[in-house]
Formats: sequence, C-alpha cells, structure tokens
Amino acid sequence: MAAEANLGKIGNLGAIKAIDFVNRFGTSINDLLTFLGVTRKLPLTTDMKVQLYKWETTLDTTNVGEGETIPLSTVKRVPDRDFEVSWLKKRRAVSAEAVTRYGADLAISQADQKLLREIQGGVKKSFLDHLAETTNKKDATDLQTALTLAWGELKSVAEFEDAEFVSFVNPMDVAKWLAGKPVQADASNAYGMQLLQNFIGADKVISLGSVPQGKVYTTATDNIVLAYLDLARTDLSAYFVDTMDETGLLAAVQDKTVSNLTLETVFMGAFELFAEIPDGVIETTLNAGTTDTTNDQSL
Repeated sequence: MAAEANLGKIGNLGAIKAIDFVNRFGTSINDLLTFLGVTRKLPLTTDMKVQLYKWETTLDTTNVGEGETIPLSTVKRVPDRDFEVSWLKKRRAVSAEAVTRYGADLAISQADQKLLREIQGGVKKSFLDHLAETTNKKDATDLQTALTLAWGELKSVAEFEDAEFVSFVNPMDVAKWLAGKPVQADASNAYGMQLLQNFIGADKVISLGSVPQGKVYTTATDNIVLAYLDLARTDLSAYFVDTMDETGLLAAVQDKTVSNLTLETVFMGAFELFAEIPDGVIETTLNAGTTDTTNDQSL
C-alpha cells in the first residue's frame, strides 16, 4: 500500500525545524535590538566593510581681550578605521542513531538549542570586543560612581546630549553592590542578558556574564549599530538558501547525506553589533581605593 499523502517524513521535519530555527533567531535578534534600544541598522555592501569614526578636537587657547572676537574651537567627527564583517557559518548534523534513540523531533531540537546558544554567545562576545576597543578609560571606587561618571561625561558630548545610555556590567559586580541594599527595579531578560531598569538612576544597566569582572562599559544607544548583509538581496538566495528569516539576517540550506546517514543543515549570515565611535564608549575599572574623574581622551 502506498504511503499516505502528506505523511510527515524525516526530511520534511528537518526542513520545518530549519524554518523554525531561523524564525526564532530573527525574533531573538529583534528582541536584542529592542532590549538595547538600537534603532540604527547599516546594510553592508559587497566589500563587507564598516567605517568607524573618531572625534578630532581643536581647542583654541588664545587669551581673548576685552571686546575681541572669540576664536572658534572645533570638534569634528572624522573617519577613523574600518573593519570587515565576518561570515557566520554553522553546521548542524543529526545522525540516524540520534533520530532512532530520541526521535527526530527531539534530536533536531537538541541540536538547534546548542547551535542557537553558540550563535548568540558569538554575537555578545564580538560586541563586547568592540566596546573594549575604546581608549576612553576611567577608574571608579564602586559601581554607582562608575555609572554616574560615565553618564555625566557622555552627557557633555553634543552628539549624545539627548541620547539614552546603556551600561554593561558583570553580574558579580551588580551582586556586590546590591548586597544588603533594598532593590526597587524591574528585571527582564533577553539574549541571555539581564536588564535592571531604574537601577540607581541610570538609563539602562545590563548585567552580562561576558563582561570581565571589575569592568563597566557605557555608551549611548545611538552609538550602537547593527551592520548586516541582507541575504535576500544577494545572489546566494538562488543557490544556497532553502529558507530565510524575515529579517534576511540568517539563512539555512539543508541536505541529506546518505554516506554517513546524517541530516545536515548549514546556517549562514553576516552581521555584527558594534560601536560606531569607539571612544564614544567609556570603560570604567572598578577599584577599591581611588576614583579617577580625569580623562586623557577628550570627547
């Protein structure tokens, strides 16, 4: 007797799971951008290059006499360096043995979970590496001082005057500060981060295990940009794409490999979160003894 029409098969289930995976990824990346307050997205060109900027300050030191015209001091945003966004390529394989032992649905779901965590971890690590490139570094005695000084310094920059700020801290530094203190904060989670809303008056404080303990990174949300390659607008979509999420950030191509009895899916994309002006990020080191309110790098 012939198989029923529309019978679910392992190949079909794999395709359905791939679609579910890319859609979940698209949802999670959009949740992350909303969580961070990121509104700026930069479509990549074929060279995959991203331009970073810096401030150049010319401070006039003329001793101006009575009635004399005051010379101008200038602060300009000028091109600094660029970097190339790397491709993300991840392969998921589910063996015939795993399908037999756990069932196709569970076997594929387990592989998906591990892969999604790996991709999310890579996005966070890359973003923190960009934040750490700043030369704008300070010292503070505690977390509250670090957040306050960073907020004050960034507020003095005309470009960030009306911006919202976000700080990234290690959970242990938050725990040390909160120990023994009453907490009145709303907490939410996204992308493995925890947001402490209204924490000691800061705009946003996000605790993230990837931040080195004793470091605090603060910047304006307007300084955070997502650079991405829209895969739907490339020639790849005709050759290497079986399914794609609605954002166009992540695509999947699937194959059944009979030589080793595995169902393989390759996920690919090119995107990166970065700080457009690296020195628009303030890195504060938490020290027990001193608070340095000076800054060698003028914003």
